[in-house]
Formats: sequence, C-alpha cells, structure tokens
Amino acid sequence: MSEPARATTPADALEVEVQEALALCKGDALMALRVILIANAFLEARIEQLTAEVSAGYARRKKETPKAEPKVG
Repeated sequence: MSEPARATTPADALEVEVQEALALCKGDALMALRVILIANAFLEARIEQLTAEVSAGYARRKKETPKAEPKVG
C-alpha cells in the first residue's frame, strides 16, 4: 500500500485541513465554515476563561518576604 501524501509546507497543511473540513461536512462549504466559526468561538471563550482563572490565581498569590537573618554579635 502507498502512504498518503504528506503536507510539506504550511500552505499544504492548511489545504489538507480545509479538505478534511469539507469532507466532514459532505462538501457543504457553508456548513464547514459554520462549524469552524462555532469551534473558534468556543476556543476563544475557553481562552478568556483560563486567562481569568490565571489572573485571579496570580492575584491571590502572596508575595513571600525574605526572612531577616539574625544579627550575630
């Protein structure tokens, strides 16, 4: 059996992904676009959620103050 053609450039990889999206949507370009936009909106919302969680976690973190060493003498 022969191996499937491998994408060699970013443009080739993008073309493969576009063809896969179209194949999943049975050639319906509007449906493929709709699915991709929905997925993108989900990912953007997830990024915002994670960013908020990281910011809140960072704000709660207490800055450790260095302990003063006892004076000798």
